[in-house]
Amino acid sequence: MSKYVFADWSVVEPGYGTVWPYSKSIVISPYGIRIEPHKPYIEKDPVILPDKPWESSCVNSYATFLKADGKIKVWYETFSDAGMDDMKSNLAYAESEDGIHFTKPKLNLIPFNGDYNNNLVKNVHGTCVLYDKTAEKKERYKLIWVSYDRTKPFNLSCTLHGAVSEDGITWNELNEVLMNNPGDTQNILEHDEDLKKYVIYTRQIKHYPIPRRSVSRTVSSSFNTFPEPDMILNNDPCDPPDWDYYTSGYHKWPGASNAHLMLMDIYKRTSDTFDVHLLTSRDGIVWYRPMGLQPYIDKNSYGCKKDYMVSSTKGIIDNMDGTWSFYINSIQNGHNIPPEERIKPAGGYRRAVIREDGFMSLTADSLGCFYTIKLDITQNFLMLNAEIPYGGWIKVSIVDKDSCKPIDGFDEDSCDPIDSKKTWNSISWKNISDLSSLKNGTYRLKFTLFKSKIYAFSI
Repeated sequence: MSKYVFADWSVVEPGYGTVWPYSKSIVISPYGIRIEPHKPYIEKDPVILPDKPWESSCVNSYATFLKADGKIKVWYETFSDAGMDDMKSNLAYAESEDGIHFTKPKLNLIPFNGDYNNNLVKNVHGTCVLYDKTAEKKERYKLIWVSYDRTKPFNLSCTLHGAVSEDGITWNELNEVLMNNPGDTQNILEHDEDLKKYVIYTRQIKHYPIPRRSVSRTVSSSFNTFPEPDMILNNDPCDPPDWDYYTSGYHKWPGASNAHLMLMDIYKRTSDTFDVHLLTSRDGIVWYRPMGLQPYIDKNSYGCKKDYMVSSTKGIIDNMDGTWSFYINSIQNGHNIPPEERIKPAGGYRRAVIREDGFMSLTADSLGCFYTIKLDITQNFLMLNAEIPYGGWIKVSIVDKDSCKPIDGFDEDSCDPIDSKKTWNSISWKNISDLSSLKNGTYRLKFTLFKSKIYAFSI
C-alpha cells in the first residue's frame, strides 16, 4: 500500500500556469487549497507522575512510548534526590493496556538504595528504545544511550552506546561504542523502512556549540556502528538569537512512504523555557516548519501556565479508533534553575490525541481543486482520510497521466458521496470501488473539494 500525506506540496501537481504560446502543456494549475497544520488535544490529567523514591527529583522528557506485545510500553528517565547529574539518571519501565493507566512493575534488576523492589532497568542517560520488526527475536528491542566524562573537554567526552533485548527488560550491551561525539541528550533511533537502514538523530556536538544546540543525522546498515553524524538543522536567521534546537523529537510518519515528523524541543535561553515545534520532511534531511516561529505545543496548550519546560517524547501510538496519541512531559522548573530552588518532584507525562494522519491536511476553505503528480496504482481500492463538515464535499476522479482526461467510469460526476462520519472511506464511482482493472498502471488523481480537509489517501 502507498499512503500519501501532505508533509509538503510534493504530491500536488503544480501545473504550468502561464505557458509559452503554442505550447502543448496542459493547464492544470491547483487553486483554492493550502497546507494546514493541526494541533492535538492535550488531556488534562497526567498518565504518569513521579511517585517513587527513585523519581523524587523528576521524571525527565527522555522517554520512549511504543505499542508491542499487546501492550503500550514506556521507558522513561528518572532522577532521585541524589542530584540532577546526567550520569546518575536511571531508566525506568512502565506499561499499560489502554495508554492511560500505567503500572510500574517490580523488575528486581538493579538496586536503588540497596533495594531491588523497583521498576528500574538500567543506569543510563539520554535513551531511546526501538522495536525492530526486521530483527531476529533475541534482538527485537534495541536501546541507545549516551555517556560522557566530565573530566574531558565536552566535545571529546561523549560516546553513544547500544544494547539489544528480546523482551525490552533484560538488556545485552554491545561490545563496541556505536559512535563518538553524539549529543548529551535524547538521541533518536529509528529503522527506516524506505532506506532499509538504521538512522540516529542526535544533537550536534562536534566543535560544540556552533553556535547553538543543533540536530544531526547519521545512517548505517548495521546497528553495531555509525559514522559521524552530519548537522541538518541549526538556529536560522528567522529564529530569535537565543533559541536552541534542543532535542529532535524525530518520528517516521506512521504508514507513509517518504514522510517524516519532528516534534522538536526548542530551548529559549532568555526565558529558560522549552516548548515543542512541528517540522515535516520528505527525506529526513530537508525540513520545513509549517507553523514558523509559533509553538506546536506549549504550556498554554493544556492550561498549566506554571510549567517552564514542555517537551516531546518518542513514539506515536495507534489507538485503533481513528486517532493517534503521543506523549509530552511538563516540568515546573526552568532548565538552569539552581538545585536548591527546584520544585520536587517535578515532571509528568500527558497524552496528546490527534486524528490519524492529522498533523497536516490539504485544506480548501471554499472551493479548491488539484491534480496529483503521476502515481502508480498498487492496490484495489482508493482510500481517503478526510474531514467533510456539513455542507462540504469532495469529488475524486482518476485521469490519464498525460492528457488528464478522466478514465471511463472513474470521472468526477460519477463519484459517490463520501461518508463524513468515517475516518477512512473507500472511494466509489456509481457504487464501483474496485480498481483491479487499473492496478499496476500509472495515473493521476483529480480532487475537487469544498470546505473540506484531506489528511491522507492511499492507492
